[in-house]
Amino acid sequence: MSLADRSEASRALFAQRFPGLVAAIEAQPPQSTAVLEDGNPVDILIGDRRIYAGDARGLAAAQVEEFMVRPLRLIMETPTTAGLVSEICIQLMQTMEDTLSEAGVSEMSRGPLSAPTFLIVFGLGLGHHLPELIRRTGARWIIVVEPFVELVAHSFKSLDWPAIFDGLDAAEGDIHFITELDPGRIVGAIMRLVAGHGTPYLDGTWVFTHYPLWAFAEASKRLHGAAEFAYVNRGYFEDEIVMMTNAVTNFSSHPFWLLDPKPRRHRPETAVVVGAGPSLDEAIETLHRIRDRVVLFSGGTALRPLLRQGLVPDFHCELENGPQVFEVISEAMKHGDLSQVPLIASATVDPRVAPLFGETIFFFRDSVSSSCILRGDVAPMNGVAPTCINTAMTAAMSLGFTNFILFGADCGTRPGMPDHAQGTIYRDIEKWQKYLEHRARYPLEVEGNFGGIAVTNWVYDASRRMLIDLIGTYRLKVVNCSDGALITGATPRVPESLELEDTVIDHGRVVADLKRAMLRFGPSEILRGKKLEDLRERARKMYGDLRALVDGFDAEAADFAGVYEAMHEFVEEADDAYGQVQAIPEGSFHALSRIAMFYGCRIADEALRRRLFAAFRAELAQALDEMERGTDALLERLAAVAGNAAAAPAA
Repeated sequence: MSLADRSEASRALFAQRFPGLVAAIEAQPPQSTAVLEDGNPVDILIGDRRIYAGDARGLAAAQVEEFMVRPLRLIMETPTTAGLVSEICIQLMQTMEDTLSEAGVSEMSRGPLSAPTFLIVFGLGLGHHLPELIRRTGARWIIVVEPFVELVAHSFKSLDWPAIFDGLDAAEGDIHFITELDPGRIVGAIMRLVAGHGTPYLDGTWVFTHYPLWAFAEASKRLHGAAEFAYVNRGYFEDEIVMMTNAVTNFSSHPFWLLDPKPRRHRPETAVVVGAGPSLDEAIETLHRIRDRVVLFSGGTALRPLLRQGLVPDFHCELENGPQVFEVISEAMKHGDLSQVPLIASATVDPRVAPLFGETIFFFRDSVSSSCILRGDVAPMNGVAPTCINTAMTAAMSLGFTNFILFGADCGTRPGMPDHAQGTIYRDIEKWQKYLEHRARYPLEVEGNFGGIAVTNWVYDASRRMLIDLIGTYRLKVVNCSDGALITGATPRVPESLELEDTVIDHGRVVADLKRAMLRFGPSEILRGKKLEDLRERARKMYGDLRALVDGFDAEAADFAGVYEAMHEFVEEADDAYGQVQAIPEGSFHALSRIAMFYGCRIADEALRRRLFAAFRAELAQALDEMERGTDALLERLAAVAGNAAAAPAA
């Protein structure tokens, strides 16, 4: 094929598959040219500099050879991040370990041998490295990161793109392009693509860098932490049982207001959101100075240091469902009166928490079973996780506030600084100090709010990125007085420089106005008409269908990845066929298949793989029985509560 024909065929293919990328290429004036020898591209000339020293093909071949000798891969070292807070998942892991032990196997391959995975390529250039990398890694999904889109255009001359796509199509694979330059956006785009195909396939991912670029180096470094965070299973059966129980108990125990994300009139007041980051210590004086002119939202563990300093919030925000929330607030109450403070919390919060406050405002948290099953036409609140800072910011925005000041929203810490503010349980109480010791790791460096660097982890960095998205999406005006990570879109200000022109606020009137924009429910009122008894029959059908699915797995094929795909597809296609009951065991479905993949895909011996698969299938069937019994008992209890609600007079 001539150079012109190859280039035209490739461009036409990209115009069909990646029209946005081709439009971006055509919109930019060229800054470089392809260098040809004997009609073939051998280099790229940028200004007067050649980037391949005249031998693009030879350089690429040498790079690939060196890479395959010592490849950089993202490896899941243990299955513990795949859901092992769940007893059901722990039992499966023990079964797999016992099966291997009985077979005399003490070591497995460090990485997967058989599961499909990803190849991430930082830099395309002329692309001579790409076909060989695809062939030798056997990767199914290719992610090419190339910020300079005109280099993609040069690859039209050097690569037979139709042949590359034909090969990937035949293997049921795909190729994706990322043209971002910002490392955070690159990693975010990669992880979204990974999630689209299936997070378990991230295990064993190949990471190749073609040419040096600061953005590639930083993105590659961040990618390891992002992978570790992605491996953590979101939700599991036992936790969903707790959340369903908590939500129904909360809804039936006392009156409450319901906050949803529908648009409300903008508030003229400034909302202050306070987190428990260490920089809060330097802001206490400023908070006292401006307190009468702002509406104060506290998040999570920030409540105790505020109360210790005589600062009582207008609203306190909580997210998590564990018993530790009750313990933390009970400790905070020793330092201040909460009887006039409204609580804003997920409906899944521990039922002991709401009675500690004067009034309660609940919301439906997105993606949890209680919201899927109980919310009806009420929209869930998105963006409330992963920290209570996100909860407070999203709640305040939903109430109509557009002007914000952040204190203690460090989203990490400065190197050498404490993890939390003075007065938090993590600084003052030995039990919680030890709890934090096992959790506090800050492997990431990000730009600091006042310059320099801050250190963070993937939870806090996810919190920061969610705040950035919230600010940008809703065009919020935000001042960040926290001395931690930079939150793009928020204006950095040291606390003592803060001057407000706002007048003194009648806080009682503001709270009353805000409540009028929400729905009020009496005890059990929101449960009327939920027909939880009908869900028991739907749940039984769901578990029956799942058993049939498990029975159909081919023991001889021992296709562990196929089990994951089948379970994932089952949940995706369930929709409302089971009344959303699939949301209760969904997290464990994924975790069980991911744990099985970890073991099964690291075994080369086919007989042992089949033995492991048989053990997995038996354990999976037993887990389904256990989850069905638990789901049925839960729905029976909750149906009784809903029945009592239906019989009670309307509030």
